[in-house]
Order: sequence, then C-alpha cells, then structure tokens
Amino acid sequence: MVEPLLHFAVPFVSLRAFGLDLRKVLFASLVALTPDLDVLFQVHRSQSHSLIVLALVVLPALVLTWNRKGLRSLVLLGAFGLFAHLILDLFQTSTPLLWPILNQSIWISVMLNFHMGSAPLITGGATVKVEPTVIEHFTSFDEPILTAEGIGLSLVLLAPTLGQILLSRMTLNWRERKLPTLVEERVKHAKNTKPR
Repeated sequence: MVEPLLHFAVPFVSLRAFGLDLRKVLFASLVALTPDLDVLFQVHRSQSHSLIVLALVVLPALVLTWNRKGLRSLVLLGAFGLFAHLILDLFQTSTPLLWPILNQSIWISVMLNFHMGSAPLITGGATVKVEPTVIEHFTSFDEPILTAEGIGLSLVLLAPTLGQILLSRMTLNWRERKLPTLVEERVKHAKNTKPR
C-alpha cells in the first residue's frame, strides 16, 4: 500500500496519544514514509519492507546514540514509524517481513461480515497467506497513492490534533492582539487614579 497520508497518520496519532511532543511525532511520522521510497529505485515492497533489513539500520543507530538520550529517542521514534508502516502493509498485501531469512512474503487477511436477515449472523476470520518473495524492477508503477478510504481515515485520525493546533494559534493571535490593549488600558487607568 503506497498511501503516504495513512502511513503518516497512524504513527502520528499513536504517538500523540501518548502525549509526545509534536516535533518528535512529526519526525517519526515522516520516517514512516521512507520504506516506500524504494519506488524511486523502480521496485516496491522490497528490502525496505523487511524487519531484518530495518533492524540492520536501527540497531547500529541505537548503539551509536545510546549515551545521547535525545538522539536515542529519535532513533526509537523513527523505528516505531518504520514498524507501523510494515504492520499497515502486512494487513494490506504480501510483505517480505523476514527477508532474507525467510524468502516468503506474508499477508494477514482479516474479514468480518455482518448479515442481517431473519437472524443476525456474524462470520469471518483471519488467514495468513504466504507466497514467495519476488523483488524485481518494474517498468511502470500503477498503484494509487491516495484512496478515498485512506484520505477519510487519515482526516479523522488527524482532525483532533490539527484542530488543537488551529485553536491554539487562534488563541495565541487573539492574546497577541488583546494584550497591548489591556496593558494600555491599565497604564491609562493607573495615570488617572494617581493622587495629585
């Protein structure tokens, strides 16, 4: 699934729910987009979608930043963003999650159906599909980068934070405009009430 808005929104909302700083959350959410940059090399859902390959990047970065708390937290946040991307793809289509250890791509398909008739019936289940991993160059890429479902879900997920940011900006602007007026009124009042 090359759906950048959704790949951005899910880690963004997950980390904001824990009260993390907006800048750190933005960083993790932007890092979550990087596995799909493999399309620039004319492949998709390739090595950049493997936990093993990503661990080979994240673990040395953790070792190098272990004594620097600020940098270490950024590495961990980036790792969370990458992991969130892989989980989303795992439920969407075949993903080479354990490549090169396992040369199989995994897809978890979940379906839940509700039938309303003479008697309500809920059916469904989950299946794990496994198929050989094929990483090959493409000559053309024909996959939607935005879908109606992805846009809708992303907007619903991002709306509370975007609304909060907008309200805080509006409040800040109101305060900036009102503050000089209030100060001027108090100074004027103080001058008028001084004993002569």
